[in-house]
Amino acid sequence: MTNRTPQPFIAMILGLALTGCSAPQKLTLGVDDPCASLKVIIADYPSGFAQYRGSATNFNAMTVFSAKEQIIKGHCEVWSWANNDSAYVCSANTPNDEVATARYNAAVSSISQCIGNTWESAERDRVRDGEKAGVATHFKSPDPADPDVSVHRVATRGSSSVYVYVGKSGDF
Repeated sequence: MTNRTPQPFIAMILGLALTGCSAPQKLTLGVDDPCASLKVIIADYPSGFAQYRGSATNFNAMTVFSAKEQIIKGHCEVWSWANNDSAYVCSANTPNDEVATARYNAAVSSISQCIGNTWESAERDRVRDGEKAGVATHFKSPDPADPDVSVHRVATRGSSSVYVYVGKSGDF
């Protein structure tokens, strides 16, 4: 594999490193070609991301695996529910909403460029307990066998985070 970072993900990583007034959480790529990794991860959805499952932590209704392939180093997991569904998730907390918004916008732009223009996208509010709790952009493939890919900017009392999610959109 080459050590070349594709242009779409340069913007995402720069967005992930943006800071406000607070010290940034350092985020780095964990793969040489994040776009190629994302496409292979999407293709592995039917197996429940089996080849990406590392060490497991078990909970009542789900198991969380460390991801063997970390698009964002140290921030990716495979979630597996008791109903045999799974998702590949990368997440990072942010020091403030300004940084969360910049990271979210950069990730949406980068993923859009990576997966191509045949996928449809739609942005909608995230709602929790009847209150607006951020925003999410959902990408839907023309192939119904493909999982959705979504980017979430989650805002809750005093904290913000950004998630990239590969799985059924109703699960997250």
